[in-house]
Amino acid sequence: MTPDDILRHKPAVLSQAQREDYFRKGYMAVADAIPAEWLRRLRDLSAEFLEASKACSASNDAFDLGARHSREQPHVRRLRALVDRHPDFWKFASESPFADIAADLVGPDVKFHSSKLNYKWPGGGEIVDWHQDIPAWPHTNYSPVTLGVYLDDCPREQGPLTCIPGSQNGPIFVHRDDAGKWTGSVRARDMAGVDQSEAEDLTGAAGTVIAINCRTLHASRANMTGRVRPVALFVYSSADAFPWTAAPTPTSHTGDIVRGKAATVAHLDPTPCPVPPDWAKTGYGSIFTVQRVEEMN
Repeated sequence: MTPDDILRHKPAVLSQAQREDYFRKGYMAVADAIPAEWLRRLRDLSAEFLEASKACSASNDAFDLGARHSREQPHVRRLRALVDRHPDFWKFASESPFADIAADLVGPDVKFHSSKLNYKWPGGGEIVDWHQDIPAWPHTNYSPVTLGVYLDDCPREQGPLTCIPGSQNGPIFVHRDDAGKWTGSVRARDMAGVDQSEAEDLTGAAGTVIAINCRTLHASRANMTGRVRPVALFVYSSADAFPWTAAPTPTSHTGDIVRGKAATVAHLDPTPCPVPPDWAKTGYGSIFTVQRVEEMN
């Protein structure tokens, strides 16, 4: 669906002005958009999995671990395939008002793509460079949106996600180095041509919902506080958007319709998108590993 098509449908959670702002800038942050009981449940589950990670000594299907991880001091960078970790994560993604927010931004027929829970620990080791999401998982159109929930307060000094307004209407950049190796980030010479002066931090209190279009340039700085920054992230698309490569981080629910009905015709956007590696053969890991976080820790 096109933005004009989507905006013609009555919103369920967001205001029309919020939706128009999202399509203008390519992102948004909305406070108090999910029920308090869901925020409490997500926080409890996060704490349970951080505790469980103490028994792990290496990254696995569930945990992407940083170099400093230990039983005494967990350092989980990502809880992978979130909806497969506990039924309540999937219930939140598919049955709560959170999925209605997705419908407000992609249209009434909503397809689930993937999910994760990222942790930004204190210190400078987990900076995420400028990137776009869609080059890692191209679709036939550019409706995919990443919806996130800050599980704790996220002020500017804690390294919130940062977005460049209007960049969703610009080029889709190559996320490889000059040798063709996938880096998960836009090359410095390409970013030199992008006006970064109006980049906006998506700050917010616990429970704030953020939304980032798949073409929007975004990054995050270092966490300069003494607290970890957890954000649960879920990707949705319009039902008429179909991936044309293997998903880098598939789940058992990837492709499930969570609102409305399945599409019988694909919406094809003619804007070219670079081809990513064949994740089915190479595996993906995480953005932290491809952006060389291990070297910075």
